[in-house]
Amino acid sequence: MPPKPLSEIKIKETRTSTARETTGEVTGSVTFLSDKIDDYIFKLGCSSAHTIGVITQLLHVGKIRLDFRDYNERLQLMDPADAMSRADAISSTETYLASMKRDGDTHNDLDLTQKVIIQAPKRPTL
Repeated sequence: MPPKPLSEIKIKETRTSTARETTGEVTGSVTFLSDKIDDYIFKLGCSSAHTIGVITQLLHVGKIRLDFRDYNERLQLMDPADAMSRADAISSTETYLASMKRDGDTHNDLDLTQKVIIQAPKRPTL
């Protein structure tokens, strides 16, 4: 049985604010995975390996947590049956990203400047 299209997979999104001015406000919503991918494409860029990595992990494991500067975001599949093998997850994500590109789009991804900083978690010193 082929995996569901990403536009039919529902996810639960929970955001916890970490900004200094807030008191850890938590918001939650349910959305389609394709909408979340569109959001990440806007933030990280279509050629971003981070977008593919995040979505692949979500589809394979069923949940993922992302830490941004002002908030933490937890994504979880609404239906555990939507989880798939890593190979299927990568294939589905790449197929979705390819479908987003328009025929008349002459934009060259190599022209983009992108800066992504990955910081390892702090470990307590003994």
